[in-house]
Amino acid sequence: MRLHSPVYRDFWVKIIGCLVISEIIDAMGREDSFFQRLGSKYFYFDLLSGFFIALLLWEVTRFAIIRLDRRYDWLEKPFQRIALQLVFCIAVPAALSFVFTATYMKLAYKQDIFQTSWLYSEFYTVILFIVFVNVIYFTWWLYLKWKSQPTDEIKMVANNSNGHSILEVTRAGKKILLQHKEVACAYLSNGYCYIRPFEGEVFVTNYSLDELARLLDEYNFFRVNRQTLISRKSCSAYKSIENGKIELEIVPPLKNPVIVSQKRASDFRKWIVLPLASVQI
Repeated sequence: MRLHSPVYRDFWVKIIGCLVISEIIDAMGREDSFFQRLGSKYFYFDLLSGFFIALLLWEVTRFAIIRLDRRYDWLEKPFQRIALQLVFCIAVPAALSFVFTATYMKLAYKQDIFQTSWLYSEFYTVILFIVFVNVIYFTWWLYLKWKSQPTDEIKMVANNSNGHSILEVTRAGKKILLQHKEVACAYLSNGYCYIRPFEGEVFVTNYSLDELARLLDEYNFFRVNRQTLISRKSCSAYKSIENGKIELEIVPPLKNPVIVSQKRASDFRKWIVLPLASVQI
């Protein structure tokens, strides 16, 4: 089953981490200090080269981690995840570090990597670096998992109905009373606000979408964007798309795609996983 992959906002973490590990590896086996090496042009060349190699390894590791996040949850499939993590996020990047470094030494210095001490010193540091990157993302994953759990504040919404259980809608000039549990979604179109029930035709309403968001309880209904409000029961599936947005599959479907805005995506993920057993309709 395809899982939702956490969003790791890690640009500066990667940049700073790769610079630090590049400097650590470059300093290994040298007698001159960091400040002494600052005066050498080779210092900047080696630092920059090491940075790009470290960044490549980081990106390979990150790519593998994100793919595994989508299919192998750490808590639900721990043994499979650990085995695949060791292979694709540690062993593969470690092998690539050897290939990248050997190529760099051959092209830049005409050196054979087997004739240097790299395999007996720096290589172990690189492996530790790769393991550390794995630890960073595992810890990050745990944090995001914890953060996405329903909070007590959200759960309280389920037990605090606002007292409104009927909506007044219009069809063919007739006023019809519609129960909340019958509402699949509400949306704006051509300046009008419509309510779509799970069964039957669409109703036009005099309520604004803002008013409906206040009348319908927040536990069972969610404002996904400025144009659409949905019932929990109407959402059959969802997937992440570009720019941090989420595309929903709802029943019954609407003509246009239902997209959760980037701003509301995090709140939606918290809301959609709340237990259905607590629904107060």
